[in-house]
Amino acid sequence: MAKLLTKATPDESKSGKLMTRSERIYDNSHLFLRQLLLTLIATALVTTGYAGAMDKAAIPAFPGAEGAGAFTPGGRGGKVLEVTNLNDDGPGSLRAAFEAQGPRTVIFRVSGIVTLDRLLTISSPYVTVAGQTAPGDGICIRGQTTEINTHDVVLRYLRFRRGNIKDRNDALGGYPVGNIIVDHCSASWGLDENLSLYRYMKKMPDGSDKKMPAENITIQWCISSEALDLNNHAFGATWGGKNCSFHHNLFACNTGRNPSIGWGDHFDFRNNVLFNWRHRTVDGGDASSMVNIVGNYYKPGPAVNEGASRYRICRPQHLDMHSEAQRDGKWYVAANFVAGNPRVTSDNWAGGVQFDDVEAEEEIRALVKKVRATAPAPAPHVTEQSARKAYALVLAQAGATLPERDPVDKRIIKIVRTGKPTYKNGIIDIPSDVGGWPQYKSVRAPADSDHDGMPDAWERKFALEWNDPSDGVKDADGDGYTNIEEWFNSTNPKQFVDYSKPENNRNALSEGLK
Repeated sequence: MAKLLTKATPDESKSGKLMTRSERIYDNSHLFLRQLLLTLIATALVTTGYAGAMDKAAIPAFPGAEGAGAFTPGGRGGKVLEVTNLNDDGPGSLRAAFEAQGPRTVIFRVSGIVTLDRLLTISSPYVTVAGQTAPGDGICIRGQTTEINTHDVVLRYLRFRRGNIKDRNDALGGYPVGNIIVDHCSASWGLDENLSLYRYMKKMPDGSDKKMPAENITIQWCISSEALDLNNHAFGATWGGKNCSFHHNLFACNTGRNPSIGWGDHFDFRNNVLFNWRHRTVDGGDASSMVNIVGNYYKPGPAVNEGASRYRICRPQHLDMHSEAQRDGKWYVAANFVAGNPRVTSDNWAGGVQFDDVEAEEEIRALVKKVRATAPAPAPHVTEQSARKAYALVLAQAGATLPERDPVDKRIIKIVRTGKPTYKNGIIDIPSDVGGWPQYKSVRAPADSDHDGMPDAWERKFALEWNDPSDGVKDADGDGYTNIEEWFNSTNPKQFVDYSKPENNRNALSEGLK
């Protein structure tokens, strides 16, 4: 097991009885209503100017968290677990921390590559994984899939570079239940998709499994790049669910599913950058879909097929996934920029919205009339820019930028900027096509005498109790974030800030990245 720094808290149901793994995973009946309530609470606090000690439900998961998954508490207030080695299993390993039970925050005292020999699964809810705490060059996970099979999860500043060419699966995926935010992560070299979150399986009374939508999901400031084309399946992502936000992400050198919509309902996709697909950008959906495709930047590269694929913003599909086949979803498509195509840039519906096996103008007009929305579907707040400004910001800030960008992401960003892949047309079959996994520098983690997760020097700087192991989960300034969160969010633990106000919801870790 990972090193236990404070007393563990078992997962319990409302009755106080220990919950089984299945009960933990599937106990999500009220997730959507809960998240709606948290959003309303936060809105009310903004309106009334509340200035007292903040309830943890009223503040974002971290400063800079936005969208549908923004208000999960993650592991706030729970035990702190240290990852102290790069082993696949055993005390101090990443697996021990991920597979632990109870609310928990995972920090890193080591950097480098964790090679997985089997699936790595988060099955117990309320967890925050702070990859930015790793010393040296940070953490990279390779070899097998990492799965999220629960609710209330915060993942930040991690790299998932799977590279397994024998077993077809995602780099990061699983069966997520809801209230999840994935922020500043990099996923590549998947053999199914790189990063897929959209559904889970609910156990029914008769013992059968029913596919259900994940609820309240945010994926932001992430990179999905270079899915492996060994099986003609170099796909970026399948995203979706109920009430989902996807913003400021980069898709680069994936042939398709950039992303694919794996469930209907609300799908808000804005300020993302897509580069060098082969034939598919955003597609999927069904009759229940309410899709916003807004302010994204499309840059075709050398792998893109000639013709309509080069200016394809999206392809609404009439999939009979979870709704009546006779109806159509609604798509709001606006303000997207397509490099090299001023006509489609000025009017996204002048060729940018395309349909399966339809060429006759009359048929296209009829389909457009059915699916086109004149106003965006309701969606949780996301700070947005024009497509061109978003392009610059995403290239500067997306992916696991802390402790610093690794050579893989640096190469990807350069490829996107120049439009010139380093390997053929940019679509790869195996990691060695582009040099494989880099070396990650490891340095000694800063001293932490009381093992509360915070460095001694930082605690002394802010006059905290550097020899008190319970200090990390306290909230010195009453703003809702614990002291350890203030450390890894790079905020001041002694200065109250009303983080329920949108103007204060900024990621200090990204400041200066331009």
